[in-house]
Amino acid sequence: MLPLKVYRSFGRVLEPYLARRLPPPRRGFLNRADVWLHAASVGEAGVAAAIIKALHRERKDLSFLLTLQTKTGLKKACELLEGEALISLAPLDLPGFVERAFSLVRPRVFALIETELWPNLIVTAKRKGAKLLLLNGRLSDRALRRYLWLKGFWGKLLGNFEALGVIGEREASRFLRLGAPKEKLHLLGNAKYDLLWARAQEIDPQEVRRLIGGARLVTFGSLRGGEEKAATRAASILLKRHPGLKIALVPRHLSLVEPLRREAARLGLSASLFNQLDPEKDVIIVDKIGPLLKFYAASEAAFVGGSLVPKGGQNPLEPALFKKPVLFGPHMENFPYEARALKKALGEEVVAKEGEDLAAKISFLLSNPREAQRRGRLALQVVKEFLGASARYAELLNQTLSPAPP
Repeated sequence: MLPLKVYRSFGRVLEPYLARRLPPPRRGFLNRADVWLHAASVGEAGVAAAIIKALHRERKDLSFLLTLQTKTGLKKACELLEGEALISLAPLDLPGFVERAFSLVRPRVFALIETELWPNLIVTAKRKGAKLLLLNGRLSDRALRRYLWLKGFWGKLLGNFEALGVIGEREASRFLRLGAPKEKLHLLGNAKYDLLWARAQEIDPQEVRRLIGGARLVTFGSLRGGEEKAATRAASILLKRHPGLKIALVPRHLSLVEPLRREAARLGLSASLFNQLDPEKDVIIVDKIGPLLKFYAASEAAFVGGSLVPKGGQNPLEPALFKKPVLFGPHMENFPYEARALKKALGEEVVAKEGEDLAAKISFLLSNPREAQRRGRLALQVVKEFLGASARYAELLNQTLSPAPP
């Protein structure tokens, strides 16, 4: 393939220059392992960890290597897999570095997580005799459009895989458009939910409740730019209708903290930053990354942001993990399966169109606790439908392994 030859030739030109500047793992100096999984960053590290843990329970004889593209992903993997796998930064996708890596690791199976489709890793794994898998495969419309410029190239690379495990039917159709062999596609679900479920079991809702003096709480989580007016407008309405209520505004990115503060001030809301918490204030603007699930756990109802504006939405199953009634906006393109399952179980009541509608739907839940509890139970049942994917990917991996050497 001409594109591959050009890609590899360009890589060989870069190697001498980069070899003097990169740490050993980036140049392919890795340790021996039976199964090598390769992921991008923090989110994919969690997926890989869930699959490794599931397979490790069945196959104590196997050794695992997980490589990551980022240092944050490396740190997360170390937290999740202490003592269960070798963990390293990944080699750059340059011919010499990848050749060295496969010569040292000598894996029986090489598995790429989600969309980590690196040409040199793929062709070298095949040439070195490792069986290739894609696990928790994802492919967005945007990525598909980009890959389709070289459809023949990617289709041929995908033909090297033993199996392509993908999270759902949309991803399967996109890989088919790219040229993946239909017989190699397996719809196995999203492995991230098994680890998220385990994490949720460790969260104590009383931690946040103590901070707010045991008040009733509603959380607007993962807010994105453009949602600050709707969120604060809904908060203003709810606080007038339900005295004593507390509302947490949790932005997806900390750059939204100041816009939320300004909008809250404009509406005359009594607001406090989480890091300087004043329990007398009605609105908490969370200016810290990490506490979102704790706020969901302590809430009576929750809204999941990124969905009132065309940002694709955030994960609507996070509040549902804690048996909470959940709402989101109309833009849920990034979580189509989750949104569809919640709509099927709960109807269009989970969808809010703007701040006033959001306030009305949450107010109904606060005024009707039995209905809120019923919806929370149904939401939790939806979460349970998404569990078990890591075991399915582990089984696919186990089936792909060649018989252990004598």
